[in-house]
Amino acid sequence: MLYPIYLDLRNRKCVVVGGGEVAQRKVLLLLQCGAKVVVVSPDVTEKLAELAKDAQIIWYAREFEPDDLSGAFLVHAATDKPAVNSSVSKCARTYGISLINVVDTPVECTFITPSIVARSDLIISISTSGKSPALAKRIRQQLEKQYGTEYAEFLDILGEARKVAMDIIPTQRQRRQIFEKIIDCSEVFDLIKIGEKEEARRLTMQIIIDGKTFE
Repeated sequence: MLYPIYLDLRNRKCVVVGGGEVAQRKVLLLLQCGAKVVVVSPDVTEKLAELAKDAQIIWYAREFEPDDLSGAFLVHAATDKPAVNSSVSKCARTYGISLINVVDTPVECTFITPSIVARSDLIISISTSGKSPALAKRIRQQLEKQYGTEYAEFLDILGEARKVAMDIIPTQRQRRQIFEKIIDCSEVFDLIKIGEKEEARRLTMQIIIDGKTFE
């Protein structure tokens, strides 16, 4: 069993060796997480070239060199050449880098990237421990239908509500009761689904105020 973990990659150097579609997916996710991304590949996709032109990533348009990994926190070996990927993995270990991912070669990885459903700060990860990416994809597709973009807005409201509750509700037990009531309140969620976010926020705050009387 692999240990599930979420990493703070903000301002961390992350190296992606490869420039194809797989590498592009790795890069885009790293950027969403605030990483400083370095791409090493003679050729890259049009999207990656645009990101480099806009200075959102650093692109070394050449073959991989060991020094590319200097100071890296995380490495993705994502070329279509197994020998190159293996070389990247070995170099990363030499540099003492703990977080290494080699596409389609779990035995050379120290971590794998799960399939995810992301709704802003709501992130649901699905992993089969590398046994069946196809199954992980199918489950992800099912979850995407179940958890739409309205959950991102709901989570934003819950985050705001939590700050208010921490200030005015004295005990953890009371706060737990209140948030269980908010989550169970279908009216709040229905308001979000029809675009009435402010009304949903007002109702949520009212539940918190009313909850001050909970015993």
